[in-house]
Amino acid sequence: MLESFGRGLKMIGASVRMGWRDKRLLWPSFFTVLTNFFFGTLMLVQGIAFCQGNSGTVEHISKDSHLLLRHIQSGNWASAGSLNGAFDQSGWGSQAISGNSEHAWIAFVILAIWWLTNRFLEGVTTALVYSHLTEGPGTGKFSIAAKAVSSSMPAIIWLGLVTFLAKTIAGWLRGKKGAGVFGFSLGFLANLVQVFWTLAGHLILPAIVIEGASFWQALKRADKMASGNLLTIGFGEVGVDALFAGITWLMGALGMGAFYLAFSQGLLQTPLFVMAACTWAFCVILITAISIYIRAAFYTCLYVWAIEAETVTEMERHRVRPPAPLAAALA
Repeated sequence: MLESFGRGLKMIGASVRMGWRDKRLLWPSFFTVLTNFFFGTLMLVQGIAFCQGNSGTVEHISKDSHLLLRHIQSGNWASAGSLNGAFDQSGWGSQAISGNSEHAWIAFVILAIWWLTNRFLEGVTTALVYSHLTEGPGTGKFSIAAKAVSSSMPAIIWLGLVTFLAKTIAGWLRGKKGAGVFGFSLGFLANLVQVFWTLAGHLILPAIVIEGASFWQALKRADKMASGNLLTIGFGEVGVDALFAGITWLMGALGMGAFYLAFSQGLLQTPLFVMAACTWAFCVILITAISIYIRAAFYTCLYVWAIEAETVTEMERHRVRPPAPLAAALA
């Protein structure tokens, strides 16, 4: 574990130095954080509207339920099921379904656009990092990278659909009880599907963006790299995820502790607290953006390494030097 953390620190340091030399590599990740705030706010507003709509529906249901009960107690069953009654197509049952369906579709559209925006910006980061690694610092152009990713959107949409399907299958397997299949527990199979597709998804995106491949071509490309033993290290082995998880937990604890202290001392309205809150929010944004950037940089480095390794024989692959951030992590 300590070795993994050490690799993670080296990877973070080398990636940040690379981004500091060419600051355009970092901008898509900061845009990702801002768009996450934006879409998160949209989902919050949609959730509030959903709750308010359900509140009105619940009141309507309550009134209709009392009316229905009086009809039934008086033996007037015809009125209970008559036009505009509770069980009629225009009654509260249909209103609840219609309202929920509308909110569900709006939420689905927001989530779909949110996912596509994140993948678009990740693709731009991938293209910029690839140019930096293969052509030198400052060679990548944001407009060219955005154009390349935009032309690959059909393949990225396919990636999203298959990713959703893989996660759905993984969730379905976790929800099932039983001995499993071929001696493996269903929970183990669910984790296997999720871990495999997480790795494959991050390798498919570089193939789509860098080589302009379709989704199925990129899938075959990633499978060829994996089956040819061209990929010898995974993101978890570098330990960046664990490091950022620990940092995020620490920042959350510091924020909650500072808020509780300010609340108990009556300092919430003071300039000092406002300044501290702004500093904390900036640190959270910075850490989140760097973590997004490093993940994209890692898989791009891994992909570039695999491209170079497959041009030589298996006996000569140990001579192929990984890109700088990955080489620092493996040193």
